[in-house]
Order: sequence, then structure tokens, then C-alpha cells
Amino acid sequence: MRYLFYYYNHEGMLVFNYRDDYGRHIHMRYLYYSFRSALRKFRQDYNLQHKKIVIHSLY
Repeated sequence: MRYLFYYYNHEGMLVFNYRDDYGRHIHMRYLYYSFRSALRKFRQDYNLQHKKIVIHSLY
């Protein structure tokens, strides 16, 4: 199962923490992106466009 946890830090930056069953861990930050466009860019950058990802907000 793939999980994506996100939150906005104190600077207003969107932070993604991605984890999957294979031990892959990705920590990314996006500034000046909406949630939807940041998610789209993240999926494109890591070739996850057609993969099922469970998304959770941390805060």
C-alpha cells in the first residue's frame, strides 16, 4: 500500500511524506503550489500517475 501524508508547515509550505511497501520514502516540499497542482507534480515526478495512493492530512 502507498501512503502520502501531507501538512502545511509554519512557513506555509506544503510538505509531502510518501511511503510504500518497498521501503521507499520520499520527503518533498512545495512552495507556491496548490494542493492539487503539487499532487499532480509529485505524481509526475515519481511516475505515480496511475497508482493508488492513500492520502492523509497530518494536521
